[in-house]
Amino acid sequence: MEQAARQLLRALRGHRSQVAFSRRLGYRGNVVAKWEGGQRFPTFGEVLRACGRVGVDVPGVLARFHGPSSSTWDPAEPEAIAAWLRALQGQTAQAVLAERTGLSRQQVGRLLAGRTLGRLPMVMTLVDAMTARLPELVAGLVPIEAVPALARAAALRTALARLAFAHPWSPAAQTWLGTRQEVPAATAAASLSGDMKLPLPLAEELIGALVEAGVAEVSRGRLRPASRATVEISASADDVKRLRHHWARVSADRMADQPDEDLFSFNVFAATRGDMERIKQAQRLFYREVRAIVAESSPEAVGLLVVHTAVLVP
Repeated sequence: MEQAARQLLRALRGHRSQVAFSRRLGYRGNVVAKWEGGQRFPTFGEVLRACGRVGVDVPGVLARFHGPSSSTWDPAEPEAIAAWLRALQGQTAQAVLAERTGLSRQQVGRLLAGRTLGRLPMVMTLVDAMTARLPELVAGLVPIEAVPALARAAALRTALARLAFAHPWSPAAQTWLGTRQEVPAATAAASLSGDMKLPLPLAEELIGALVEAGVAEVSRGRLRPASRATVEISASADDVKRLRHHWARVSADRMADQPDEDLFSFNVFAATRGDMERIKQAQRLFYREVRAIVAESSPEAVGLLVVHTAVLVP
C-alpha cells in the first residue's frame, strides 16, 4: 500500500518539479520529495487538499465513490474525513476492520472518531478493507495507469463490469463459483446449470465468459475463482437499464414460483414529496448496510436482492 501511495503522489504532481509542487501546496521545504520517497507520508486530508489544488473535483469524486457528499467538503477538517470513513464502515465492527488491515483496534477507532489524522497508506488500507474498491477511488483522483500497484485490479474491475453487461447472469455465476471454491472443469457447466436452474447452453457460455475475462481459471482439470473483486457498475444509461430489467425479471420469475425460503414485501403508501426523498435515502443506506454484511461474510449461498422504490403518482 505504501508503494501505491507513492505512485499516487507522483501522479498527482504531474509535470511539475517536486520543489514547484511543494511551493504550490504552501510548503517552504521540498516536502513532496519526502512523500514520493516514502520517508514521510501526508495525511489523507493533505492529499485531498492537493487534489483540489490541481483541479480535481474532490466532493464529486467522493460522492461518486460512496453516495452523496457535502458540496462544502473541507479536506482540512478531520471530522469531515472521519464522517466519510464512518459512512464507508457501515455496520462492520472495528475489530473486523483491525483484523483485515493489520491495524490495532485503537488505531481504527481513532481514525473513525477523527482523533487522528490518518496517513495516506493507512487510510487507503482502511478504505480497501471496508469496500474492496480502492482502485476505483484512486482512479477518480489520478489516472489509474499511473499507479501500477493498483492498475491491474482496476483493469479487472473494468473487465467484470463489461462482463456483467455482455452476460447479465455472469455475476451470479461468479458468485456461485466463489461458494464452491473449485469444481471439476469438465462438469462445471452442468453443475452451474443444475444449481441455478439455467439452460445448459447458457451455463456453458457463462463458464467460458468467466475464464475469458480472467475471473476464473482452469488448473489441473479444476475450475476455480481467479479473483474475488467487487464491481461498481458504471456504464451508459441504456446498459444499466438492461441490467436492471434482467434482474427484475429474475425476481418476478422467482415470485411466480413462490419459493418458501424467499422473502418478499410490498407497501403501497402516500407520503409528502419530502418524505419520498427520505425513503429513497433510507433505501440507499439499507443497500450500503447489506454491502457491509456481504463484505465481512464468507461465501456459502448465492442470493439476489432487489429493492425498488417507485413514485406512482408525483
